Amino acid sequence: MSPSAPLAWMAALAAAAYPTWDTWKSSFDWSSLFTASSLSDGYYARSYEGFTEGTVRCVRLYDSIDRSPFLPLRDDLTTLTELATTWAVPVLAVLVALVRRHSATAGPRAAWVLALIALVRPLSADYQGDGICSGSLPMFSPDWFEALSGGWGLWELCLLAAALLVLLASGSPAPPISGRRALTAAMDALVVYGLVALAPLLTGDESLGVGLLRQLRFDDLRDDPAQLLVLVLPIGYLLLRHPPRPRDRSPYRPTE
Repeated sequence: MSPSAPLAWMAALAAAAYPTWDTWKSSFDWSSLFTASSLSDGYYARSYEGFTEGTVRCVRLYDSIDRSPFLPLRDDLTTLTELATTWAVPVLAVLVALVRRHSATAGPRAAWVLALIALVRPLSADYQGDGICSGSLPMFSPDWFEALSGGWGLWELCLLAAALLVLLASGSPAPPISGRRALTAAMDALVVYGLVALAPLLTGDESLGVGLLRQLRFDDLRDDPAQLLVLVLPIGYLLLRHPPRPRDRSPYRPTE
């Protein structure tokens, strides 16, 4: 281990811990309770200086509502990145790489995890328009790309810096997985969520146009067990794509 490696590991831990620290700090920041606003079907506005108080109702055209087939995937990625930053997954990735620093793959794998969280978080964000009644920006529209360009912040910089520091400290810049395996996993994910996106089109139920993690919540399944049928097509695809390997039933057995 080089003399600068301990400092690199400490800096990587500090950079990876910042998003989690900022998340919990914001959760306990009571002043945010008075500044938060909610934009949905109704927008509530109040003036404390003797002006008006009222509700603005928004009516949006049916064609202006985003129905991208990538919405279920975006919902799940948003949920996963929020859980990862809340429960310090980046810090755990760095700690695992530090404990297994003599492994040739532990460092690159941890760096991949940190980089993926940093890249997925802006891509899965629900960007809103400037107006009160604008709602969510349609994915891959010009306005969405413009909002994406400004969606990078200190969290992403810290996670990317932590990934780079882990690679430098571990001294193993080789990628842990092959490009072919990563491409196969990405194609499987796109097909699975493409099949999930067919559910509201086939049933006419717009409430099914959400991610798998939201559809598998216990409260929703208890009220509507038929939501489990949405999983039939994705599970069938995965079983056909990756069939389980048969067990080795060799007739030759060792004799005592």
